[in-house]
Amino acid sequence: MAQPLPKPWTVAEFLDWERKQPERYEFVDGVIRMMTGGTNQHSRIKRNLGTALQNALRGRTCEPWVEGPKVVTPASTTYPDAVVNCGDVDAKDDRIEHPVVIIEVLSRTTADHDRGGKWVAYQGISSLQHYLLVSQDEPRVDVFTRDGTGWRLEVVTGLDAHIALPAIDCTLPLAEVYERVSF
Repeated sequence: MAQPLPKPWTVAEFLDWERKQPERYEFVDGVIRMMTGGTNQHSRIKRNLGTALQNALRGRTCEPWVEGPKVVTPASTTYPDAVVNCGDVDAKDDRIEHPVVIIEVLSRTTADHDRGGKWVAYQGISSLQHYLLVSQDEPRVDVFTRDGTGWRLEVVTGLDAHIALPAIDCTLPLAEVYERVSF
């Protein structure tokens, strides 16, 4: 459940507090949200994304991360469903500082947050080139790509379609993203 704080916290204060908690939390727009488990469908899509990205990026500089490191911005701390990082990662740290791709699998309880406050926070990450919002209800992915003037949206639909991620020289077939997923 989201709860506003009695006084504004900084990201540093939140991170200090979160490290002492047994659960995982996100911090966006001054609001703390406890991370909850998703459905089997959500987990399957995340797994498929991780597998497809790992296969596409094997032997290359960029590395996919699923269900793991947090992304920290000056105003937020989040746990995306998947992240691609193309730089060095401190193995002892718990964050990705320069994500190139961030992926969120939408659910009824998180869709507004993923399209709203999180997306606003992510736009401030200078390394970010692609933001994907993946539907659980139909074979559809909203792909936001940074170009010279801002962000461009491409809506990719249908199991025969592909997601183009030029920043990491990668294409993901929706048939792989949605393998064994029922609509």
